Amino acid sequence: MTTLLIHSTGTAPFMWDSIPDELIPADQRLAPSNLGYPPHAPVARGTPVSLGEDTAHLVAQLPREGRLDVVAHSYGGLLALELIPLLGARLRSLFLWEPVMFGALAKEPSADPDAIAQVHEFMGNPWFLTDTEQGGTEPWLELFIDFWNRPGSWARLPDLMRNHNLEVGWKMFQEVRSVFFSSRTFEAHPLPRVPVTLAMGERSPTGSRETVKALGRHNPHARAVEVAGTGHMGPLTHPQKFHAALAEHAREKSPGMMERTSS
Repeated sequence: MTTLLIHSTGTAPFMWDSIPDELIPADQRLAPSNLGYPPHAPVARGTPVSLGEDTAHLVAQLPREGRLDVVAHSYGGLLALELIPLLGARLRSLFLWEPVMFGALAKEPSADPDAIAQVHEFMGNPWFLTDTEQGGTEPWLELFIDFWNRPGSWARLPDLMRNHNLEVGWKMFQEVRSVFFSSRTFEAHPLPRVPVTLAMGERSPTGSRETVKALGRHNPHARAVEVAGTGHMGPLTHPQKFHAALAEHAREKSPGMMERTSS
């Protein structure tokens, strides 16, 4: 059994390195780098990249047969949703930590008004989603990183991560544009009838928390969980709590298979 692990904007497959072998054996993991991330060639500044191209890049790296469990974070979660119809019956289970669907949220009539306001604040920004000169540069990255973490986070980043983000900044800009401009909606794209966990951090931004809640409202068979004491970057900042949520998901898809992971 293969588990496909899809990383998020600005990270890399390293975000899954802390998962213990007892939870997902190393020889059963498929953790590709997304398009434009090392070791792949960077996307040249000025080159547009669509959500479809990102999805096709992942599909090309999948085994040709066999069932798949999918674990994904943030933009990786949006890619996982795009993969669903392509995988069909091969998809065995789905674990999504805050898939970002801000374009869908902007069109969701039952969404929390505060979440809608947060989305519209970005959509109304005069340059963040539209300025191809600033997109992916240091000022853009500072706004992006500080939103998902807290003010001053970009300034505190270690040089290794700062340089990584600068290297893939243009591609990050393309991904964020897809998050806001994707035509995907909650209602028109139901989740499959497989074990699904939708996880969100207790301290995450209102918009990403509301995305999880909206997915849960439209897909009542999915299991929505809030992970206490974590934020959007919980899989990296609080790995033990992430592992515990993942272990619970494993028990849901294969009852009795996993021992409880301590948090």
